[in-house]
Amino acid sequence: MNLDVTLDTAEEIRFLSKVSGLVKRLARSTHFTHQELEVVLLLYYKILKNDPDAAGGQISRQQLTTVFDTAFGITDMAVIRRIYAALDGGNSAHVSMETWARMVSLYVRGTLEEKIQYCYRVYDIQREGMIRRDFLMVLMRGCVRQEEGVDEAVKDLVDILMTRLDLDRDGAISFEDYRKSVMGTPLLLECLGQALPDRIHVEAFATTFLVM
Repeated sequence: MNLDVTLDTAEEIRFLSKVSGLVKRLARSTHFTHQELEVVLLLYYKILKNDPDAAGGQISRQQLTTVFDTAFGITDMAVIRRIYAALDGGNSAHVSMETWARMVSLYVRGTLEEKIQYCYRVYDIQREGMIRRDFLMVLMRGCVRQEEGVDEAVKDLVDILMTRLDLDRDGAISFEDYRKSVMGTPLLLECLGQALPDRIHVEAFATTFLVM
């Protein structure tokens, strides 16, 4: 029985044979079964086939940006750029199959600890291991409606966040500051802006592609 009825049986078999080693490796480090990983990788393969900007067997960021919009409800390009940087260091115009599988695993079944590490990478836009007040202002401007008085509103929000998250009072939010804060209050996970798809999109994705 085909995992994907839109693919020719022989084509699907060839693809799954080609990625069998990757499936075995990812099964040890993601939250998916072998069969679920095969489905996730087949999705990547279908995206790849329809990507005019694909290169080296990898989908383009441009194509994945469409997936973020349609499948995960993430539309803000500033957020998406930070996500790319968090996923692969932001050095390539393309996204590998392995990065795709790990991203979907994190979004659909990631642990709180995994999401804390990922979200901090999204927020740490300078890659310093510290989120300083001036860069926190940059993050918060994307969360506040742009209208008169926005700078004052952002400043007030940053003051609140620094008080809540800068546990050691050194003027910056370290990973440990952020981690301790979120572990104590999980609702703070995305307090610095969107980094993950919302629950509705995650459930829709899982129901559509992973429930067998």
